[in-house]
Order: sequence, then C-alpha cells, then structure tokens
Amino acid sequence: MLRKLIQLIWFFTALNSYSQVVTVCPPNIGFENGTLNGWETYIGGVVGRRFADTRPVGTVVVNPSPFGRQDIIKRETLTDEYGHFSLNSPNGSEYVVRLGNSLNGAEAEMISYTLTVPKNVNSYSIIFNYAVVFEDRGHPSEQQPKFRARVVDVASNTASDCGSFEFVALSGLPGFFVSDIKKQPNADVLYKPWSPVFVNLDDYIGRTIRLEFTTNDCSEGGHFGYAYIDFNENCSIPVTGNIICPDVDEITLKIISGFFHYRWYNAETLQDLGDADTVLLSPVPRPGTRIAVELIPYPGLGCTQTIYTTISGIELSINDPPPDCFSVDLTAQSVHIGNSSDLTYTYWRNPQATLPILDPKAVTVGGTYYIMGRSSSGCVAVRPVVVVISPAPIIAVIDPEPVIYPAGIDITRSFPHEAGFSYSYWFNSDTTRRLPNPSSIVRDGTYYIKGISLSGCITIVPVTVDIIFADLVIPNTFTPNGDGTNDVLTILMDGKVNIKYFKVFNRWGDVVFTTIDIENFWDGLKDGQKVPTGVYYWLLEGVEDSAKYTRSGSVTVIR
Repeated sequence: MLRKLIQLIWFFTALNSYSQVVTVCPPNIGFENGTLNGWETYIGGVVGRRFADTRPVGTVVVNPSPFGRQDIIKRETLTDEYGHFSLNSPNGSEYVVRLGNSLNGAEAEMISYTLTVPKNVNSYSIIFNYAVVFEDRGHPSEQQPKFRARVVDVASNTASDCGSFEFVALSGLPGFFVSDIKKQPNADVLYKPWSPVFVNLDDYIGRTIRLEFTTNDCSEGGHFGYAYIDFNENCSIPVTGNIICPDVDEITLKIISGFFHYRWYNAETLQDLGDADTVLLSPVPRPGTRIAVELIPYPGLGCTQTIYTTISGIELSINDPPPDCFSVDLTAQSVHIGNSSDLTYTYWRNPQATLPILDPKAVTVGGTYYIMGRSSSGCVAVRPVVVVISPAPIIAVIDPEPVIYPAGIDITRSFPHEAGFSYSYWFNSDTTRRLPNPSSIVRDGTYYIKGISLSGCITIVPVTVDIIFADLVIPNTFTPNGDGTNDVLTILMDGKVNIKYFKVFNRWGDVVFTTIDIENFWDGLKDGQKVPTGVYYWLLEGVEDSAKYTRSGSVTVIR
C-alpha cells in the first residue's frame, strides 16, 4: 500500500488576548464520520497514449463522480507497502482517505472541499501534511505520475502560491527516498514521508476558497502514483506548552514537526529563542508574553509563515451540552470550545476526579459530572458539566373499543398523558397529514399519535380505530368551495365490501368522476374544472361475501 497523508489544521489566533481560542472546523473536514460528506470527488485520466486527447500529454482530465478511487479507511496498525511509514494519521483520527491506488492505467483522481473563511477572525491559516509515493520509469516529466495540492480563491479561480505545489516522479526530488521494494524491475518507487505546508489565509478572510488534491498515474499507463489524506479536526493554533503552572521554572513550547527550519523569538523584544520544533524557556516568561515561531518550509514547498502564541495561566471553560434523548458525548468539541489547544481532557463523576466516567462519549444518566483539563506542562483545572437526558415520551396506547356509526371515537383518550410532553394526531406515520378532529373520528383505520418532549425528543405510535357501519353511508349534499368543511364527497361503508368502482354522473348521463379506491373522495371537479351546482347521480358496485353488491343514489353539489 502506498500512502500520502495530508493533515489540515485550521486555526484562529486571538492577537490581543492571553488565551488561545479554539475554532470549530468545517464539517467532516477530517472524514471523522467515516464518509466523504462535504467533499467533492472526481475521477478521470491523464492524456497520453492510453487516454488520447487533443490536449497536451500529461494533462489531467477528471469529472465529478460519486463512486471512484477515493476510499475511506478506518484506523488500523498498518504500514505503507513501499515507504514503510504508518498508514494511521499522525493526529490520531479514526479515518483517512486513499486517493488513487497502486494499479496502472493512466488513471487520475481528485477530491476538493469548498469553504468560506470566517469574517470575525484576526488570523486564519492552514497547515497540511502530506506523504507522496510514485513509481518512476524515467519518462519525460510530462508523462510521469504526479501529485498536486492547490488552495484556490473561488471568486478569481487563482491558486495561492504558498499553498499550491506539484511533485513529479523524477529522481533527485528533495526529501524523497527510493523504496527497497519494486513493483516492476525497471521502475523505482519513490516516496516522501510526512511533510507539512503552512498557508496563511489572512488575505482570504470572508472569502470562499477551495482545497484540491489530485494524483495521477504515468500517462503511458504503466506506472502509478497515489496518496492517503487526512485532516486534523482540532482547528486551533498548533503550539503546545504555552500554559504555565504556579512555581514552575521552565516550560517547553512545541510546534508541528517536519519543516525545513524554525526560528523562535520573543515577539516583543525580538530575542531569538531556538531553531528546532521545540524550545525550552527558562526562566518562564511572564503571562501575556507573545512568542513567535517562523515555519520555514523546504524550498518550493510553501512560504515562510509566522505563528504567534501567548503565555498564560491555565484557563478552562466548559460548556454544558444540549439536552439529548438518549446520551450525551462529553468529549465533543463543542463542550471544550474556547480553550487552549494545549489542553487534554479526562472525565469524572466527582469533583475530586477520583471516580472516572466509564464511557464519556455516551453518558446516559443526567446529572453533574466533572471535566479535568491538563496542560502539557502539567497544570490541571476541574470544572463541572451538567448533563440533561430528556427521554422521548412513552405512549402506552390502548386501542379503543369499536363503535357503531354515526358515533365517533376520541383517540386523544386512548393513552395516559404525561406532564411536560405535547401530543398531536396524524393520518400517516410520517406525520405530514394532521387529523382535523382526533376527538371524533368516524372512519375506521390506523392513525398515529406523536409525542414530543421539551427538548424535542419524539415518539410516534399507531392507534387502530374500528367503526362499524350497518351499510353504506354517503351524504346527499356537499360543498366543494375550499373552506375546509365538507369539501369532498366522503363514503363510509363496511370494510368487508371489495369495491369494483364508484362513479358519479351528471343529469345527461356523462361520467364526471370515477375511482376504484373508496378513499379517493370526489372533490367536485371534472378534468380539473369545477362542475356546476346541481344534482348528480352516483353508482357503486362491488363484491360482498362472493355476492354482487350494488348501491346508487344522488348528491347535490352546493357552492
């Protein structure tokens, strides 16, 4: 298996605050619901001998496709077949996407994600990590497998210079290695382990951008190139260690590994502090001190960008989750939103944090629980969180006793009502056709009761009504004037009769309405037009107990 991983971290820097604010990521940017929801997928090919086209050799041609060579893969203990690096995302997420495959055939694949950079931020940036694997036959560069990443301004359809680049399978690529495994004896496999790219999107605040990642095989159809992709769901500043504990003498700040070079410095005094992905600060800077780190990429792979972090004491803000019908996830990002990305969390049943919650992802009993936040430097804080489980109502329906028409049945009295719930009554289980008079139903059948709790939890149960008819019941007048009352010619009869047809005639014997469905009531129209006021005649024919059943009569239309 070949593997290319891209880790995308969106973050917002609060320049004038001591604490770092955590932002909410775009939905499913990291595939964490196990799908490609929110992503656009494309498949196609690359112009060459196998895929003939009038465009230049090496041109990638893809079209939208819901099914393609973009596969969701759940986290497992596997390594890349050629580069021997782990297939698991380094951010610990559960799912990654494989873009392409190790088969040959001049194939091309792309995924894209479109989003709008928020307006109410001071800074917005992305970091993505990638690993690339190619099979290299030594073709001219336009024929070789490629990988391309682009950050595109949708309005102008232009790509960011810092976040857009392309790799071509050629020997001597910086940062690439030759695999000890070959698929074909005359072609080396080149791979590039995890590497990051940082893109500052401050110039795109309030604008829409599109992320694009594309792989393609050799244009001649004999050699492959593909990738695995993942995105970090924690959209915060990627600096840890900035929270200080009382009486500490030193702290260690850490940023994402994998850049060509780093430069840490005091943003106020410009004093240099270090040149690696971590820096030890001793003595500890005073709270409020801003520390900067320059991320310097490998040549040709992005622009040098600067990230700022602020030294602070531990601050832990916990948001009570909304009430739920069944269970509450205390690990959800919305519960911790607003805290430093340096914190990790544990979940407890008591304020002393000695009794752990067995499954904090699914707390099913309401009450007060406790969340402990711990910084990378060891500082801790404990805060309460209130869980409200508001179960859906239990509707214990007892089907009412049959009644003889014209008596009706009140289904609102067919179950005990509970305080705090609201109830409604419907013709269908989808609850799209409301019963106009549930306290006096005169037609047998199955109806539905819908109960809703204060937090919106819903229960829908059926209730069966049995109305006994001595024979056919049909009114001798009706008023199809659209006022909601007596607008259709209703027919009530014993359910033992199998209907062959029901017809309505005018006084000249012309058929103005016909149906084989007794529930299809006449609305006073013929071919979509209103019939005149007057007397009409009806004829019903069916079978009851193997005997012919015929009834007829008249009805007056009044408008």
